[in-house]
Amino acid sequence: MEEATAVRVLLVDDDEDEYVIVGGLLQVTGSDRFRLSWASTYEQGLESIQSELCDVCLVDYRLGGRTGLDLLQEITARPNHPQVILLTGEGDRSVDVTATKAGAADYLVKGGLTSAALERSIRYAVERGHILKALRDASELAQSMNLAKSAFLATISHEIRTPMHAILGMADMLWESPLDADQRQYVEVFRRAGSGLLKLINDILDLSKIEAGHLELERVEFDLEETVDQVIELAAVKARAKGLVLMSHLLPGVATSLIGDPTRLTQVLTNLLGNALKFTASGEIILTARNQAAGKSGEIEFSVSDTGIGIPADKLDKIFEDFTQAEAATARRYGGTGLGLGISRRLVEAMGGSLTASSRDGIGSTFRFIAKFEVTQTKSREAPDAYADVGGKRVLLIDATTTSRLILSETFEAWGLSCDAFQSTSEALSHLRESMAGEHPHSLVVMENEVPSIDGFDVPAEISRIAGSVPVLVLGSDARPAKSGLARYAMKPVSRARLLRMVREALRTGEAQECQPTTAPAGHREQRAVHPARILIADDSPDNQLLIQAYLRNRPYQLTFAEDGQAALDRFARSRFDLILMDVQMPGMDGLTATRAIRAMEQERRVSRTPILAMTANGSLEDVKRSLNAGCDAHLSKPTSKLELLHAIEMYRQPGQIFNKESPCEPIPIEAPPGLRTSSRAI
Repeated sequence: MEEATAVRVLLVDDDEDEYVIVGGLLQVTGSDRFRLSWASTYEQGLESIQSELCDVCLVDYRLGGRTGLDLLQEITARPNHPQVILLTGEGDRSVDVTATKAGAADYLVKGGLTSAALERSIRYAVERGHILKALRDASELAQSMNLAKSAFLATISHEIRTPMHAILGMADMLWESPLDADQRQYVEVFRRAGSGLLKLINDILDLSKIEAGHLELERVEFDLEETVDQVIELAAVKARAKGLVLMSHLLPGVATSLIGDPTRLTQVLTNLLGNALKFTASGEIILTARNQAAGKSGEIEFSVSDTGIGIPADKLDKIFEDFTQAEAATARRYGGTGLGLGISRRLVEAMGGSLTASSRDGIGSTFRFIAKFEVTQTKSREAPDAYADVGGKRVLLIDATTTSRLILSETFEAWGLSCDAFQSTSEALSHLRESMAGEHPHSLVVMENEVPSIDGFDVPAEISRIAGSVPVLVLGSDARPAKSGLARYAMKPVSRARLLRMVREALRTGEAQECQPTTAPAGHREQRAVHPARILIADDSPDNQLLIQAYLRNRPYQLTFAEDGQAALDRFARSRFDLILMDVQMPGMDGLTATRAIRAMEQERRVSRTPILAMTANGSLEDVKRSLNAGCDAHLSKPTSKLELLHAIEMYRQPGQIFNKESPCEPIPIEAPPGLRTSSRAI
């Protein structure tokens, strides 16, 4: 063995005779195989180890007032430490076990120790050290690769989402402009393709985050009923287009005030509803939430059931694999990457549950999962006085769909209403005649707009003839009002909160009103009155600037543009604004640095806080935290739709107090960036 490859052995022992004995044993094995050094005290041993003078350390169990175990623990606590063999004059098995647990490579008894046994123990310690170093290096490499992957994901997410923001936004704006039939068809194609591409991008990024171990769940307080209603509303447009019944069913006793991650819960439910909508041509889709078990109110079971094409029994396990669908023909016909269910399964597991499926081929499917949340007592929809204003009233329900009738009946009864439900219109009207002549007449009639007319008479008109001014609430599948002017109208699916509000209004007024759709067409939904406000927009992308200007056109907002954080800070120093839209990633001074500077300026000047909304293509939980910690009031992830932006502005802006005549601050014109043309200050 070459001198350069000799194993460096350090003996830590307060007995010089042991140094001579160990040296003699190693000499027998060959003088060039080992290089032995000696430390006679605990402190000398630590100093030698710190100087990296050994590969293997032989430590005597007795070191004056200290023990070899103490030194062993100090050695193994150091990074890249040498391997330690503990020596003792006693064959105590308990010392052997203790030494091994503490990290010793081996344990040798001095009496009767042979050169072969000593060499074997040292060789083992050396090999063990090499293996542990390969594992450490591999772990560090994996960690480094994960960090690099995370950085790549953050970069690619931003670089992809930024142009997608402009593409989808401009497609929406073009859709709202006057188009002929061919042009509208073309725009519809690239709107649909763009939305599909964005979903694919989001799925791939989510999958990459999960595989890299960077999936983080929020712990925020949220209302389950509101979350479910939002999910249903997102799926409502497609359900109406296909003529499907879409409803949510929160069973009695389900806790709604929870702490958890509503965003990820929404993602799972949206994926499951999206699958159901894709594979269901007719019938119904029902989202149900119930307590998983008695006494465990934080464990909620969700299910999404449909009457779609179903899944063959031998394919049920396969559908949860990434990039996989039940059949190749299914993928060709219905599209999709097969990522949604795989991601949903991982998200559900992160929430402490599991995702399963049951199905009958050609009949339909049901996907179930359990998610664990913490229950809060902030509010409860089951409070005894929550529905005191409607309790005790009597409602007549006419609905031809069995599931819808059962869910609505249960909902009304949960609110304290007495509900008489009928599938047959003639039976319902007969019952209404009897009740109006009795002591407990109906106070409200709720009906679906698909019920057939009777002998040529419009049903709401017939109800009015029978029951006088008893209000009628019609639930319809499109934006068409009922024919009679005697009924209120709501589009299905209608959220519980909206339904309760309409029931309360109807019972409170008791008057016939002209039917008005509660959901306006998409192109006109945002055209409601707003107070004027001045908005500072910091964004270095001309495309994004143009898109925001287009989004806010014909709104009473005054816009000022800044091309980077420093420009935004300069404009803020000179003028007052009701709200700031701050892009996070900009050249020079970035958006978060500018936000911190603005907050410092506000404190220095002792002025009120201006709402700042961060806008960025990076939407991870860490990105959101960074925005909020910098002083932003909210974090909007690109691509942001027109309605989302308008909603955020209206939620956070300071009402237009600066337009008060007594205000010393005069309105300012739009400072348009190069390439943007404006013909008016207020857009």
